[in-house]
Amino acid sequence: MTARKELLTHLWKEVININLRDASLDNIIANCKRNPTGPFGDTGPAIERILAAGTSRSDLCLAMRSAAYEAAFGTLYSLSEPGSDPDDDLTTLYEELLMADPSGTGGRSR
Repeated sequence: MTARKELLTHLWKEVININLRDASLDNIIANCKRNPTGPFGDTGPAIERILAAGTSRSDLCLAMRSAAYEAAFGTLYSLSEPGSDPDDDLTTLYEELLMADPSGTGGRSR
């Protein structure tokens, strides 16, 4: 497996799709309760308010997954911005991110 493919696979498994796990919401809420003044400490209470307003856990997980994809894509895209090394193996990696979705659904829920 190439380093490129390994990176894309890692991003899907450990950064993007990890948000599909229902427990991810509980983990964020619990971490924020332990450290409410820490970085993003206000996220747990925001998740609790969203859920209390009637949003389904699965819909919230899908929104978080989309945000994670956009963050990964934006980071990869930034690596190919003007001033980057055109011979660097990381340029245009953002173009391959969506195609690397291990589900084969191009980021759509199953």
